[in-house]
Amino acid sequence: MLRALNAMKNSRFVLISETGYQSEHDEILKAVLERGFELFCAVGKDCELWEEVMDELAVGDGIDSRYITTTSHPGESEEEVIEFAKSWIGEGESGIEIVRI
Repeated sequence: MLRALNAMKNSRFVLISETGYQSEHDEILKAVLERGFELFCAVGKDCELWEEVMDELAVGDGIDSRYITTTSHPGESEEEVIEFAKSWIGEGESGIEIVRI
C-alpha cells in the first residue's frame, strides 16, 4: 500500500517493514531507484538489512550507480522515522511516500 503525504513530487521514501526483507522485495527497491528518490528510510523488522540491500542495488556493478541517501532506524517508531524524513533537507520541497510491507 502506497500513501503520499502531500501532492508534491515525492523524493523521500519510508519503508515500514512488518514482514522483514526477502529477495523478492528487490523489485520494490529497484523501483525506488528508478523513480529517483533522494532519501530511503527503513524502519521495522530487518530495517538494517533493507538499507544494506538498497545500498548494494544503488551501487550495482559500478557502471550505472545511483545516488540515494539511505538510513535504517532500529528501535525507532514509525512516527519518529516519518518525522525524520519530513525534516530531511533535500533538493527543494518534496513529499514522502510510505510503503508498508
